[in-house]
Amino acid sequence: MSMGNEAPEHPRPGGVLGRYVAVVERLCGLAYTLAAVLVLMDLLLIGGSVVLRYFFSSALVGADEIVAFSLTAVVMLAAPEVLRRNQHVAVDVVVALLPPRAKKWTELWAAISVLAVALLLIVNGYKTVAFSRMIGSLTEGQLEWPVWVLQSFLPLGGVLLGLVAIEQLWRTIATMRNLPLPQAEHQSMTEHPTKAEHQPKAEQPSPADSL
Repeated sequence: MSMGNEAPEHPRPGGVLGRYVAVVERLCGLAYTLAAVLVLMDLLLIGGSVVLRYFFSSALVGADEIVAFSLTAVVMLAAPEVLRRNQHVAVDVVVALLPPRAKKWTELWAAISVLAVALLLIVNGYKTVAFSRMIGSLTEGQLEWPVWVLQSFLPLGGVLLGLVAIEQLWRTIATMRNLPLPQAEHQSMTEHPTKAEHQPKAEQPSPADSL
């Protein structure tokens, strides 16, 4: 199992892929910054509520609700950047034993799986938001926020995850093209030369033939 510093961020490639990576990096970085701001806000709200409750016998109105509702936003906004940096938890006990080309196939499958989850978040999240807006659902408690505003982070996070998954697919396919052939394929190519190599070479004329 690897996590954090054991999985460094990939360098930015060039060309069209490099420009796409730059756009995804900015979008995910902005979402990650917003998630960090929400975490700091939750910390201040919880700390302020504790101080007011134990020293002044009062509390911040709606602080617990804001913290609870912001958890979905924090997860959906931070997950794409964590995935893009490869700093998520990964069980790689078996993958570490595979050859390089097989590892790339596992990375390809992982990116496809993330893309499928992102599509589910986008489709189901959009339907959930539309239904909540249609019935005018509000949150329970003192704030009574529109539920669809909180649920809108689900399709938003799905879009960002999908962009990162496409980046990983693109990177993996580009890398697989540059990998050397496996040993078995290399031996088969060396053991079966082309027809031109099997053709006998033309015999050089002997000096005696010209006499």
